[in-house]
Amino acid sequence: MNKQFRREQAIQMLNAIVTAMEGEMPMGYHGFIKAYSNNGYSVTLLLEDGNEIAPEQADLQALESAIFQWRNEHMQFFQNIISAMM
Repeated sequence: MNKQFRREQAIQMLNAIVTAMEGEMPMGYHGFIKAYSNNGYSVTLLLEDGNEIAPEQADLQALESAIFQWRNEHMQFFQNIISAMM
């Protein structure tokens, strides 16, 4: 799978989780404190160093790992999100 496709998939998954969690997804993994959306349209990542970045600027492997770790810890909620998306 090419890197651009993986990034798009990760960002879509992140957007879906943030939306389902009403605008804020606590993370605490791989340098990310949380993902949030103030306007309902774009997601921002808050990093451990206090910086905020767009998901497009994040290290892809770290972002994917953080999403997968969150998913593994919240599997039932995650499955409800996926079901709602289909």
